[in-house]
Amino acid sequence: MQRSRASSTSSGRAPHQQPPSQPLEAPKIIIIHPGSQHLRIGRAADLNPLTMLHAVAYRRSAQLSDNAPHHDPLLPPLESVHAGRLQSEFEEQRLAVSRLLQHCVVDEQNRLRVATPPQQLAHFNRSSVAEQVPPPVPAEQHNNWHSEAPMLYDEQILRLSARDAHNYDIHFPIRRGELHVHGERGGSLQATLSHLERIWSYALEQRLGIALRDLGTHSAVLVVNDVYVRRHLREAMTLLLQRLGFQRCFLVQDSVAATYGAGIGYGCVVDIGAQKTSIACIEDGISQLDARVRLSYGGGDIDQVLLMLLRKCGFPYRECCVERSYVDAQLLDELKERFCHLNANVCGAQEKHFTLRQPHGQWVRYTLQVGDEAIMAPLALFHTELLNITGKTRAVHTQQSAQEQYDCEDCFDAEYLRETGRRNGVRAGDLSMVGNAPTAKPAAQLPITADDEELIVVDQDETTLSSNSNSQQQQQQQQQKQEQPLPKSSNSWYYNPGGQVVSLDQAVIRAIGRCGSYETRRKMFGAILLVGSSAKLRGLAAWLEQRISQQVPAGLEVNVFSKGMDVGMVAWKGAAIMSVLESARELWITQREWQRYGLRILRERSPFLW
Repeated sequence: MQRSRASSTSSGRAPHQQPPSQPLEAPKIIIIHPGSQHLRIGRAADLNPLTMLHAVAYRRSAQLSDNAPHHDPLLPPLESVHAGRLQSEFEEQRLAVSRLLQHCVVDEQNRLRVATPPQQLAHFNRSSVAEQVPPPVPAEQHNNWHSEAPMLYDEQILRLSARDAHNYDIHFPIRRGELHVHGERGGSLQATLSHLERIWSYALEQRLGIALRDLGTHSAVLVVNDVYVRRHLREAMTLLLQRLGFQRCFLVQDSVAATYGAGIGYGCVVDIGAQKTSIACIEDGISQLDARVRLSYGGGDIDQVLLMLLRKCGFPYRECCVERSYVDAQLLDELKERFCHLNANVCGAQEKHFTLRQPHGQWVRYTLQVGDEAIMAPLALFHTELLNITGKTRAVHTQQSAQEQYDCEDCFDAEYLRETGRRNGVRAGDLSMVGNAPTAKPAAQLPITADDEELIVVDQDETTLSSNSNSQQQQQQQQQKQEQPLPKSSNSWYYNPGGQVVSLDQAVIRAIGRCGSYETRRKMFGAILLVGSSAKLRGLAAWLEQRISQQVPAGLEVNVFSKGMDVGMVAWKGAAIMSVLESARELWITQREWQRYGLRILRERSPFLW
């Protein structure tokens, strides 16, 4: 609903919500947790969500058949600039990490690890040949689609041959933890939202069996990133309530949902996804503004490191090309989950097997030997120089302040408040109290007309301003101390002096160090929760705990843990729990409220600081 800035609303606050007349039923609540690689969606009453590839493929018209198709890569692409130099730098870092591993003690006799050289592994792997095996699933399960469909989803995309894939444009609407807006075909904001709409509609109709016309009787909970773009959240609300037609919905940050899913009241949540790593400190259901960061590396970067290491030791599947084949990219992700670990006691050559479906439909089996490659690939989280193969320059995202995110549809964004304040004689310092609903008192400074149609900002007399200046300045200083996010210049705080993004352990230590009090920091170190699809690596919790313990003062307890469930589903389960709580009844935003009040209602109801 488009409105001008001056007349879009008449109130800084939306009216207090009336709780639903009937209790919400869990089977009628849909939990949506979108990611860069996978979408998790399901009813709040489901034991586990549906997990599917978060991508859509559009069949190209005959007029475009001569042009190159657009394919978003499943894994982060390799750095193409100075590729030769990066290769040599990668080999140097590989040798450095290998020397560190050789100093690890493996048993009570203080024996050091014995590593198998890559050359010895390559001798075995190069002689390994593929052997045909029967398919692991019945063949008819692969024939329920055809390669000329106008749109393809999930496994249909992964089963496209290179020849068939040329006839489709394939889009992943989320990259590195936020909407994938780019300058190529299908990369505008509205096109990206259309990709989301089609993927979610397919999941609801074809996989969950919910007709789109029935969404008016359903509610939705959308799990969003801790570091968010306000405009993207506004568009997400419009997508859910107006384009898809849900009856009501609310947003929840993924780390907050993870604490509900894990059953803890506070903690430092470390979410390692396919293409990003998020760190946030949660206390009493609130994500601490200064103590959250999103780093641009994840499990997909580890996959590329693993492939580079496997090729060093003669990877028998020589045709593997993750840049052109989604099947190969998915294979690398599976090999990472099966082979990789962080257990220094495991050393020497280990014989492994994997199966692969070839383009002509046959299944083959490869046998290979793997040594320290299985532990060196996940060590890239702690030795981030290994990640340079997927890019030396990486964005580090902290939450932007309201002053940095202007929105023409938000009648109380910082720019509008500053402009109206200048025109009406209100000082800029006093205006900072208006923009945030949780602590502001807008009625005292922005009187509203009774007809709820026009915003009128009136002058305040000097007596009132002078009498209230001391208390307002104190409140302002306290609010800025609590809510001021990291400025852009402080992003360098998440880089090492050489410009390299810091390791996972250093990022956790520095994020917790941004918490306000020593008691809060102590609590956070004692409750570091690992979640995310790429946090399944065996031994990761113990390794991270040891690394952090070596860098914090003695006597400070460090506890890194994960829950006894699929760590990729913790946030989804937490959002499902939140959706049926009595306290969540005040968070729901209905279709009618969104159409009438827009961003005001989101500012008022969002369970995080807007």
